[in-house]
Amino acid sequence: MSRRLRGVLAELLAGEAEPMAAPGPPVMLELSAPVGRAQEEHRLPAFERHVFVCHNVRPADAPRPSCTTDGKSDLHTQLQQLSRAAGLANRVRINKSGCLDQCEHGPTVVVYPDAIWYGKVRPEDAAEIVAEHLVAGRPVERLRLAEGCVNTKSCPHRGSEEVKQ
Repeated sequence: MSRRLRGVLAELLAGEAEPMAAPGPPVMLELSAPVGRAQEEHRLPAFERHVFVCHNVRPADAPRPSCTTDGKSDLHTQLQQLSRAAGLANRVRINKSGCLDQCEHGPTVVVYPDAIWYGKVRPEDAAEIVAEHLVAGRPVERLRLAEGCVNTKSCPHRGSEEVKQ
């Protein structure tokens, strides 16, 4: 880090920095180009749902489990193939994700914007998730994580609260 940058950071932290002026006259940026009629007709619709499949891998001696052992996922592959076969390719996006912080429930899948969390999902469950949830709009209850287990450090399935990622 340069001496000048360290000085500016020190001033900012001490509350002594002067507001910075823009160098030169303001510049007007066009945020998006106008879309012509032909472009609008060929534009793909926004995805209706995003499905995130945890691909996190931890060392074998880690205090929390991994959702995959090698960063690969038959579950992700199954969800992708089955959603395409169901005609959802342009409506549902199946994504790989890093840690979703539900390690004790892994492999973990979350569907947005529904905010439906699934745990202990196996590749064999993919067909049910696609048919019931992504096509019919009915979450698969047997795979859903309990409300008290999502976004909390006190889930009964977790070890001690001192365990961190």
